[in-house]
Amino acid sequence: MREGIKVFGARFAGRVAAEKLRFAIEYVDFGESGLAFETICDYIVEEDAPISEEEYRLAVEIFNDYGGKWGVFSIEHMKALIVKEDGSAL
Repeated sequence: MREGIKVFGARFAGRVAAEKLRFAIEYVDFGESGLAFETICDYIVEEDAPISEEEYRLAVEIFNDYGGKWGVFSIEHMKALIVKEDGSAL
């Protein structure tokens, strides 16, 4: 799961500020994977970063793996950021 969160966060390079992603992903190395995931999701929402349907499904999967405890606010708001493969909003 730890590496999965790092990979998830890295997918947003170029859409979320690199410094913010690095900061959030570092939580994983300190045993705070749930906090890392929540922080990544918060940054995605704060920056209105576009997200693919696949990335959203991955976020929901990670969210569910943590028992729906980390990132509930952001998961709800990320859905509005989903874009289709052609770049248009859903």
